[in-house]
Amino acid sequence: MDSNPAGLTLAETLAAACIALAAALRSALDYMLRGPRLAAWDLRFQLQRDVGHALIRRALPPAPDDSALPATDAFALCAALRRKALPAKPLAASHGMHGPVAISAKHVPLPANIARHAGVAQSRLQGLVDRDARAPGAGRTLHGELVVARRTAGLLAAHAHAGHAALLDCLPLHAAEPLVLYFHGGGYVAGDSAAYRHVLCRLSDACGMRVLSVDYRLAPQHAFPAQLHDALVAYRHVLAQGFRADRLVVAGDSAGGHLATTLALLLRSAGLPLPRSLVLLSPYSNLVETKPSVAANAPYDFVVMLPLESPAAYARMLYAPARPLTAEMRREMRHPLVSPAFADFAGFPPVLVQAGAREVLVDDIEQLVAALRAASPGRPDAVVYEPYADMCHVFQNILDRPESAAAFASIGRFVSRVLA
Repeated sequence: MDSNPAGLTLAETLAAACIALAAALRSALDYMLRGPRLAAWDLRFQLQRDVGHALIRRALPPAPDDSALPATDAFALCAALRRKALPAKPLAASHGMHGPVAISAKHVPLPANIARHAGVAQSRLQGLVDRDARAPGAGRTLHGELVVARRTAGLLAAHAHAGHAALLDCLPLHAAEPLVLYFHGGGYVAGDSAAYRHVLCRLSDACGMRVLSVDYRLAPQHAFPAQLHDALVAYRHVLAQGFRADRLVVAGDSAGGHLATTLALLLRSAGLPLPRSLVLLSPYSNLVETKPSVAANAPYDFVVMLPLESPAAYARMLYAPARPLTAEMRREMRHPLVSPAFADFAGFPPVLVQAGAREVLVDDIEQLVAALRAASPGRPDAVVYEPYADMCHVFQNILDRPESAAAFASIGRFVSRVLA
């Protein structure tokens, strides 16, 4: 097994170790002298937050505005962030199983009018669709993983008389089998399914369903809307395989929550069947504004959010890498497919939104929740919002926390209710 899966050089490894050690020492000393920073935190949680924050902060350059644009290499920056991202994690057989999924984008049927109402994404999305259609040979392949928790595998195997091979085939085990289609987080610049195996396994166990996670293209090598295009291809592939839209749960965390939301908006604009429900964990939702929680919750979150004025901001690297910020770009980025917090959600399926009450994006998330609720008057169960006290961004990924266990249990109850 590769002992250096992130591809770090020796110098980078030593530098990261020094940064992590210094952050851990400061964090432990602060904990011993002052106690936990927040009531729900133990020493381990505070160490995880402080070390994670220090490593991310180190990777981001001091680039407050476009005066730093000539010196900001978005490609090198994102490569550095990926090297610090979570590595692939093996999944023990006692927990569950996983298998690779390969989707030939060229052979997934997409409606001719799919980009017609996509607004700022229209021309670029149509170009991506056309490029796949004209690709020579088999075209490009979209990769992912199908994950099944051990308990879920036992239930499904007994119900459908399926062996392990069938459980890891992306085909419905029976006509009404539900499925979770999941999009991972990572600011659109990092992350993959392999790093999320344990999270996906926990989700599979909580919902009693198989989970398909898709490795969409990453920025800045692939700017918006390449990620949305990949999400659409994955969704349409699942339908073509025989799964029913009314039995699909589309879920994601952070950037993946953004992608799940914008996929549903795109489907609605094209008059295509929507999934049965959405599950959004700390969804990225407003890419143009910096709200008070970004500063107020900075001491409590590992995420480092740079303002839109910075060329190193995740939103800039997604939408228009290496381009100067203009008034026109700001207007474009308020489009719902870029910033879904500004969308009209009429006709949306039931949505569960979870957030850390102390995460930097909580104000944006609550703006999204307000917009979702405004579109569902008289339907209090249509939008469920759960802020978890003292928690950070995507706290569900810290699997040994009681808040994580509570969050996954709530997801399971929500999914059971909407699929009943």
